[in-house]
Amino acid sequence: MTRGRDAALDNLKGLLIISVVYVHLYDMLGQKTPLLFTIRTIVLAVQMPLFLFLCGYFGKHAEKRRDAAWAEYLLPFLLFNTLYYLVRAEQEPGMQYVLLRPLNMYWFLLTLLIIRVLMPELLRIRWLLPISLAVALLAGGDPFIGRDLSLSRTICFLPFYLLGYFCTPAHMRRIRKLPLPVAWIGAAAGAFLALWMTDVLPVRKGSSHPFQLVNSYARQGLTPWAGMEFRLAMYIAAPLLGIFLLRIVHARRGLLTSIGKGSMTVYMLHAFPMLWMVGHWGFVCKIINWFVPAFAHIKYPGKLVGGVLQLIVLVLYSFVISWLLSAPPVVRTYDAFIEQMKLWLFHAAKKQEKTEETKTVQGN
Repeated sequence: MTRGRDAALDNLKGLLIISVVYVHLYDMLGQKTPLLFTIRTIVLAVQMPLFLFLCGYFGKHAEKRRDAAWAEYLLPFLLFNTLYYLVRAEQEPGMQYVLLRPLNMYWFLLTLLIIRVLMPELLRIRWLLPISLAVALLAGGDPFIGRDLSLSRTICFLPFYLLGYFCTPAHMRRIRKLPLPVAWIGAAAGAFLALWMTDVLPVRKGSSHPFQLVNSYARQGLTPWAGMEFRLAMYIAAPLLGIFLLRIVHARRGLLTSIGKGSMTVYMLHAFPMLWMVGHWGFVCKIINWFVPAFAHIKYPGKLVGGVLQLIVLVLYSFVISWLLSAPPVVRTYDAFIEQMKLWLFHAAKKQEKTEETKTVQGN
């Protein structure tokens, strides 16, 4: 008898992928308000750390995962990272394409590829988790560790992957039995720490937020000590917020469960409707103004009422896009396409290997 899927974790993945769409759309539109910036900061502190934790939790059997990693992650990365660039280049003609520098969200594929390929060897290291944390803190001081090969994120998100890898179902059950007031207090402490660090250590304008773990401390306008403080704050805040989400997420099956099951499809495809919306923002505003004439004089309707209306619009858009792209027909079509590409690429390689083996046997 096979064990069924954990609906609670599917619901959590659904919640996380909706937050990914939300943050990416917010970043593309660039309509900042204090409310939305606060929400974005808290989300960034837990969003991808928790995703990497879940990848590690479901990534047991390191040897088996390594064998599948090349086809599972490298092929989609090359396809969709290139396609994203071609679409984006229409909006930004001066944009440059760098094969081994992931664009926007596709760093995640390259990071998972590298981690899973190296994981069997990494597991030979004693005290792997604390060593990975120390390396992540020190890596920010190296100006050459950045976006290329998603190296910065790979090194810095590795501790979260390892936490998930070493987490057992028994650990998960203990988290779910944690008293709710304790979980709320931990989440409040994590959120406060994330916001406080963002306020007291402002980063260079135009640079990525330190919680995104993209660049060195120097590129973010931080001294090595300040950068390590910022990064260490994330390694404290993310588990506090993550434990809270693991505690409160329910196990009832519903729409969020379906979105969670198709979270990879959402992750891979959500950039394209988002790029369309950004490229046709004036048209979108006209539609909003047509329904609500009072907004006709406002260039960005969402900035009304301190950003509350924009928050509602972005959340609704993120939910609808996630729901549509996780629908079973979309998932089946995507899976069939990727599987066909795998067969075309890797079957040809296996066929060549078998031919060479046959020739060697015949020669002997």
